[in-house]
Amino acid sequence: MSSTKAVLIIGGSGFVGTHLALKLRESYKVFATYHSRQISIPGVTFLPMNVTNQNWVKRIVYTAQPDVIVYAAGSNSFELAEAEPREAERIHTGGPATASNASEIFQSKFIYLSNGYLFDGHRGNYHETDTVLPYIAIGKAKLGGENYIRGRSLNYIIVRSSPVFGRGNGRRLSNLDYLRIKLSKNERIELYGAELHAHIHVSALVGLIARLVDSGPRNKTLHYGGLTKMTDIDFARAFAKRFGFNSDLIHPGRNAPKKWSGESSIPDFSLNSTQVSESLNVKPLLLEESFDLLEKELIPSS
Repeated sequence: MSSTKAVLIIGGSGFVGTHLALKLRESYKVFATYHSRQISIPGVTFLPMNVTNQNWVKRIVYTAQPDVIVYAAGSNSFELAEAEPREAERIHTGGPATASNASEIFQSKFIYLSNGYLFDGHRGNYHETDTVLPYIAIGKAKLGGENYIRGRSLNYIIVRSSPVFGRGNGRRLSNLDYLRIKLSKNERIELYGAELHAHIHVSALVGLIARLVDSGPRNKTLHYGGLTKMTDIDFARAFAKRFGFNSDLIHPGRNAPKKWSGESSIPDFSLNSTQVSESLNVKPLLLEESFDLLEKELIPSS
C-alpha cells in the first residue's frame, strides 16, 4: 500500500466523512472538504467547498489531485429531502456529477455513497440486481447521482448502505449522541419509526470503504447493511436496554409522510449484503455485534 496515495473525501466534515478521515489518515494523504463548519483532524487537510459550485469543486479537485474520491456529502434524511427536493438533487446528483467531471484528468477512482431509499420499500432485503424504484426525494436524488457516475466514470464503486450509527465527530453530535443525552437525563423521546432498516455501526461501513479505497472490484454497485431489521423506534429501545437506560422513555412521534399513507405494511428498505460478504469477505453484523463496537467508543457513566 502506497503512503503517498491521495484520497479526497467530499463531505469530510460530516458523520461518515470524519470517521473515514480518521481511518485513512495513517495510510494515505487525506484531503477532506467542509461546507460551513470547519473542523480539525491531525493528519487531514480540510478545504472549504460548496458542492453546487462547479468552479469551486474543480479548484479543490485540482488542488488535491486525488487518486480516489469518496463522495459522502449531504444528508440521508428523507425528511430534509422532502422539504427541499431541489437542494437534495443539487447535492446528491449535481455534486457528484461535477466532482466526477473535474476528476477525469486524474483518472480518480470514484466511490459514491448511496442508500436503500432507491427501492420502493415493499419487501426489503434488496440485492444489487433488484429493480430500483424510488418514490421519495432522497432516493430520486441518489439515483440521479448513481446513474451519472455509472454512465461517465471509468473506475467507480457505488456503496448503498443501511443507516449507520455511532458517536459524533467531537464538533457535531450524532443522532445517537442526542438519543443518549436525552436518555441520560430521563427525558421523553419521540421518534419517527415507520420504516424498517438493518442499522450498522459506522466503523463497519468505514472499514468497507477503506478496503475499496485501495483495492476491491471495479465498476460495481455494492450493498452493505446489518443483519437485524427494525424500525428506528425499536433500534432506540434496543440501545436503551443494552446500555442501561429506560426504554419506556421512547415513544412514536408524528405520523408517516403523506407519500407513505395508505401503505398496508411498514416500508422495508433493508439491504442484502451477500455480495460484499462473498466477494470481499466483509461480514455483515447482527445488531448486538454493532453494539459491541459502539461499547468500545462510549465512556462508562459514573
